[in-house]
Amino acid sequence: MPSKFVEQAKDQMGAIEDLLKGLPGISGYVDKELRRDADKRLRDLISQQLEEQKERLLGIQKKLLKGGGLKWLDDVDEAVQKMQNLSDRVRTASYGYAGLFDAVRVQEDQLDALHRFDVALAEQVAAVGDTVNALEAALGNNETLGTIIGHLTESVAELNRLFDKRREAILSPDLLTDTSFVPSFGDE
Repeated sequence: MPSKFVEQAKDQMGAIEDLLKGLPGISGYVDKELRRDADKRLRDLISQQLEEQKERLLGIQKKLLKGGGLKWLDDVDEAVQKMQNLSDRVRTASYGYAGLFDAVRVQEDQLDALHRFDVALAEQVAAVGDTVNALEAALGNNETLGTIIGHLTESVAELNRLFDKRREAILSPDLLTDTSFVPSFGDE
C-alpha cells in the first residue's frame, strides 16, 4: 500500500535511479530505497510536529507562571521532557530494513507494517496537538487544567509505548507479520 511519501519519493527519482531500476535484480532494491526515504521523511515530519507541540507547551508554561498556575508547571514540564525525548528518538530511529548486501532482509509486507506504525504515530501526534489546544484554551480554569494535563501526559506516554513497539518490531521483524502487534489503518 504506497503512501503519499513513497509516491513523492518516486516522483523525485532522478535519471540514474530510473536507469538502475531497469537493471535485473536492482528494481526491488531501488523500491526499498524509496521506501526508506519515505520512512525517513515521515519520521522527520513526526519529529517536527512533536517539536512544535513542545514549543507550544513551553509557551503555556510561561503563561501559567505569569497567571499564578505554579502548581501545574511540573506536570507540564514532565510532558515537555517526554515529548523532547520522543522527538529525539523518532528523528534518530533506525530505517527498519536491511541493505542490499545484508544477510537479513525485511520483506515488503513487513515494510508496510512498519509504515503503519509511523502513520499511527503521526495520527497520535495530531491528537496530542488537539490536547495542547484544549490545554491552552483552559488556561485560568483550574478545575479542568489538571484533567487536561493528565490526558496530555498519558497521550505522550502512549506515543512512547507505540514507538517502543515499533523499535521492538525492527529488532524482531517477525513481529511485523503479527496483525495483533501492528497498528491498522483507520479504513482496515
